[in-house]
Amino acid sequence: MPAEPDDPPRKYYGVKPREFEKLNAPGKAPEKSVEHDVFAMLQQNRTIEKQTGKDEIVVPKKQKSRRKRDYWLVTTGFNLLIVGMVAVARFNPISLIFGLAGLIIFNLTFTWIMWFLLEDY
Repeated sequence: MPAEPDDPPRKYYGVKPREFEKLNAPGKAPEKSVEHDVFAMLQQNRTIEKQTGKDEIVVPKKQKSRRKRDYWLVTTGFNLLIVGMVAVARFNPISLIFGLAGLIIFNLTFTWIMWFLLEDY
């Protein structure tokens, strides 16, 4: 029986140490560096904003809502349509019940959608 070869030596993997620039070293006196000073960077951005005029706050004027007008137009239109369909289908009790149910379901649903779910437009 042939002899098995020895296993190769085990390899150890690791992360090599990184060197970081120590800006606030305890033994070193703090230096004011414009490159790393957040307040200086913000002031620089602020002066650029003032020069370009982008620091002005523009308040949009209030737009009149069309929601009330749309609500009444659609509500009266569909109510007239449902009443007209009931009138055309002869006045029997079934068509009156279906028409009344249609009016109630439509008005409740449309009111809920227009005034509680949608935002002002």
